[in-house]
Amino acid sequence: MKLRFPLVLIALLSLVAALWSSEDYEIFSLNDKVRKDLGPDTTFYSWLGLPKGPKSTKEEIVKAYRKLSRKNHPDKLRGKSYKHKKKVEERFQRLSAVGNILKNESLKKRYDYFYRNGFPTLKGTDYLYSRFRPGIFVTLFVVFVVVSSFQYISLRISRRQDFKRISTIVDDIRLQAWGNSLVPPSDGSARKVVSPNGKEFLVSAVGDVSLVDRDEDGNEFLSPLDANAIDVNPGFKESYFYLFPCYLWNSTLGRLTGYIINTKSTYVNTKSKQTSSDSVEHGKKKKKKASQKGTKVELPNGKVIYSRKKQ
Repeated sequence: MKLRFPLVLIALLSLVAALWSSEDYEIFSLNDKVRKDLGPDTTFYSWLGLPKGPKSTKEEIVKAYRKLSRKNHPDKLRGKSYKHKKKVEERFQRLSAVGNILKNESLKKRYDYFYRNGFPTLKGTDYLYSRFRPGIFVTLFVVFVVVSSFQYISLRISRRQDFKRISTIVDDIRLQAWGNSLVPPSDGSARKVVSPNGKEFLVSAVGDVSLVDRDEDGNEFLSPLDANAIDVNPGFKESYFYLFPCYLWNSTLGRLTGYIINTKSTYVNTKSKQTSSDSVEHGKKKKKKASQKGTKVELPNGKVIYSRKKQ
């Protein structure tokens, strides 16, 4: 598996190299020699003095080439050293080759393509495009985007799993309290359930499930279990895309200016409010109904009856 990517990369680079024609190699080689002789920013057009670049007409190219070739012809050299004459002759040969390429329509089209899109560089024995090497800031930005995206996706998955887990626990405890029935007990009483791990739960008459906790003094208090209290769709402010820039600001300029960004997110559980109001209303009806029935009496067999209320 580790060797697969390098092999694929080599195969792709070989395919790209195989796409170069003999004319392309001629253009690449000549371009390298011209830049080495006249400067790295020199192009065929700038050497001939053609400011229009690829938009230059054939007549303009021929005119510029003839003018430059007459000016730099080796026959004009007198009293120069052999080394200097040889250098001028080689430059004139390159000028002649540049003129031939730009005067040829198909070769000019190939040169113009690389002129606009960039020339490959010589790597070993072949011409290949250099790989992009990002700077430190680009690298850090890419890492930030990847990590933040992963964190946000993981947060959504975790919230949904928690919602499903709490919902399953509540349903199981409710069924256990109601004797595997989906209908609450007719007496309207709350039931306690003890889980295998020893934790106690209280199931109200309307099906609300709460964990029975105790403080240091042994006093009991209820912690409602409500899956709807979990925000399964966390917003942008809960992601690192927002939290990390706020952290940087609060740690630096925020301290100096005194303006601290509040990163605490709030979630309003509207479903829980509706359930609570329904529970209160339902409880009132139960109390009213119970008061009309009279005194509650539980028989030895577990059956619950109500005595008739005296008028």
